[in-house]
Amino acid sequence: MAWLLISALFLGGCTDEQPPEPAAESAQQAAPVASEPLSPLPTDAPQSPVPPAAEVLLTEPGVPAVELLPVVIPEMPAPAAFAQPSLRVPVLSIIIDDIGQSRVAGERVIALPGRVALAIMPFTPNAQLLARLAAEAGNPVMLHLPMESMASLSMGEGGLDTQMGRSVFDARLQASLNAFSPIQGVNNHMGSKLTADRERMDWLMAQLAARQLFFVDSRTTKDTQAAFAAQALNVDSVSRDVFLDNERSTAGLEQEFKRALALARKQGSAVLIGHPYPESLSFLERRLPELEEREGVRLVSVQALLTRPH
Repeated sequence: MAWLLISALFLGGCTDEQPPEPAAESAQQAAPVASEPLSPLPTDAPQSPVPPAAEVLLTEPGVPAVELLPVVIPEMPAPAAFAQPSLRVPVLSIIIDDIGQSRVAGERVIALPGRVALAIMPFTPNAQLLARLAAEAGNPVMLHLPMESMASLSMGEGGLDTQMGRSVFDARLQASLNAFSPIQGVNNHMGSKLTADRERMDWLMAQLAARQLFFVDSRTTKDTQAAFAAQALNVDSVSRDVFLDNERSTAGLEQEFKRALALARKQGSAVLIGHPYPESLSFLERRLPELEEREGVRLVSVQALLTRPH
């Protein structure tokens, strides 16, 4: 008989009408839950009111008294605060153009902190050596492809112009792409006239797509069609934001570098293009080691930005 009474009392407390205590509140703050009155016991059991659960003694002739201990509901820990999404660190990618003539300058670029890209001119005396050294160091290697400018400046060997037909254009481009290895991507040397020619940009992107190379538009003209052609041919691409060293004084370099950092903070990323001038390399050797700690901007490879909207 005693087991029937114990079961009745236990089931009487297991009701889903009593919601659990909010996890944010402690057990000391929670109000005590009132006991529901029990239905009358069978006629062969005492009819006295049932005391609180912590004090219940069930008695039956010939059965020792049994004390029901209170059910202790452990205190639930407060729910953890929603994790704040980590703020994305603004990033900067740096490309150094016109590499290939000077081995010393090229090796200084490779020695810079971070994965600074080398854009190497085709058919230059140190192109192959520097491409190999850069690849071994983990730096991106790019073909710095000469293209026709509005000012008709000399392009050098391997240059592409708007007067070329498709077969000549393709042959000249293939020769430049084969001039050294490895090559992971391409950007334009000059090119204010050629990059505005959508038809020839389509020709260019067709070959880059076939080789799975990316393209960086140096944006030497506001009329450039390079990004549109790259998108149409499914070529990964990104565009330059700032030229570092049009003015090579310390003040000029600092001004453009800070402009690139400001754009990185505003946009989330920025692409900075410089040249292997002694002033530029000395400036970067001084500024890059402390870049993230001092400026809160991280240096990344150009490939990391290829999905950035144009």
